[in-house]
Amino acid sequence: MQANPLRPPPSRRTGTVLLRWPIAVLAAVLGLVTIDATAQKRGGAIVMGLEADVSGFDPLTVGIYGPPTVDVASVLFESLTRLDDAGKAVPRLALSWMHADDYRTWTFKLRPGVRFHDGTPFDANAVKWNFDRQKDPANKCRCAAYITHIRSVEVVDPLTVVYRLNNPMVLFPEAAARVSQNTAAHSPAAVAARGAEYNRNPVGTGPYRLKSWVAGDRIVVERNPDYWDAGKSYLDQITFRPLPDSPSRFASLLSGEVDVIFHEHFDHENLARARKDKRFVVHEAPGNGAFPVYALNTKAPPLDDLRVRQALSMAIDKQRLSRVLTGGQARPATNPYGDASWVKCSDDGALPHDPAKARALLADYGKPVEFKLLVTTSPRGRAFGQALQQFWKQVGATVEIEQIDQGGFIPRALKRQYQVIGWSIVDFPDPDPQTYANFQSASATGLANASNPEIDRMLDRARASSDQRVRSADYCEIGRMVNQQALWLWTFQNHSYAIAKAKVRGIPRKHGGVTDLSRAWLE
Repeated sequence: MQANPLRPPPSRRTGTVLLRWPIAVLAAVLGLVTIDATAQKRGGAIVMGLEADVSGFDPLTVGIYGPPTVDVASVLFESLTRLDDAGKAVPRLALSWMHADDYRTWTFKLRPGVRFHDGTPFDANAVKWNFDRQKDPANKCRCAAYITHIRSVEVVDPLTVVYRLNNPMVLFPEAAARVSQNTAAHSPAAVAARGAEYNRNPVGTGPYRLKSWVAGDRIVVERNPDYWDAGKSYLDQITFRPLPDSPSRFASLLSGEVDVIFHEHFDHENLARARKDKRFVVHEAPGNGAFPVYALNTKAPPLDDLRVRQALSMAIDKQRLSRVLTGGQARPATNPYGDASWVKCSDDGALPHDPAKARALLADYGKPVEFKLLVTTSPRGRAFGQALQQFWKQVGATVEIEQIDQGGFIPRALKRQYQVIGWSIVDFPDPDPQTYANFQSASATGLANASNPEIDRMLDRARASSDQRVRSADYCEIGRMVNQQALWLWTFQNHSYAIAKAKVRGIPRKHGGVTDLSRAWLE
């Protein structure tokens, strides 16, 4: 039965949702949802150093938002909800929400009076238009791989929208919180008017709007004077600069050229330095998922042979990899979920580090093992590639490293133009979107290029349950099958970092690896 969008759910429903309706409305009306208890100040400008350039924002053009794109998108666009520091969904473009008894129908009441940067209204029709555009098979949007769990979006009235899901999803409001290629609200009018030019001329509802963009150099955004949450866009301007080299980014922070930087445990010496320097604040959070991970194209020889794939997995010494590349700070990953996830596996079927067994498997294969590893042009991509190259050389495999920039990397991935490719299992509150997108046989982002009916069945069953214990067991079984078939190789668990000058305030807890500057201000 669909819940009535005009009243809270009856008391037999879960206490979390029962309480969320009045609290969500109260918080929205009274402005109780805050990021920093100190009195915020208006004015000033900051610069953030990104790990790579941004290729654009139109989901139909870029397919997937990489980490740098999400950081910029978080100030230009908004989603229906956002996550508080505890990881719970709180209002953003939606004022409140409720679910039907089976968790397959979610009704959202939208915030009135919100307008896009071009002055057109944000309403239920805009929400439906954004979803339908991505879901339409004629558009062939690679982004559709991440919304297979949503059957349809329906308009009830201008401020009420209903999501109908294919299966129950208890954490749907949390899953919809991260601003991404699927959740960012784009102006339908701007997309229609600008056509192919929209990709680099985005129009959202966020606290900042695009001012200028010099490809490969900088994106500049300015305060949105008509922002619905009046007075909550504190800075006059934010500049985003691609600075691919991590030590160079940190040097730019030390010199004062930038105020905030994306950082990673790969550059562990400067991370330790920043922790000891009172001029800076390290923002960090362990996350679900894993990064980097590597998909083995099972349709491309020699990766079509199980012995070869298992040998490559057993050749990797993750503890040594962590010591050499991150000073021991990175936590080795043995599955796609990580310690921070509610998915807990007593046995995830991970293959052990066993070089002798790896050599025996390749000897049994009986043919030369030669292939290419596709990674990005970042120093991190090169360092990981070289480390894996050495591990695999020690067991008898010859690997050529191919590096391409971020703009060409994702298209290559989605066209299956690789043998082994680096990727990421993104930090989401619920594992469903990532596991389905990465492991389901027909998924556009199923980069192992494998067809496994049993994994598909388990994915569907995990989706169909609202019992977290049942779902955890199913996801553990999926992880075991992926590990035993050596379809993907994991290195480290997700742990995201940003380093900011101490005077930059209002940066919330990092969720999904995002450095969200939408409410940042200068002390």
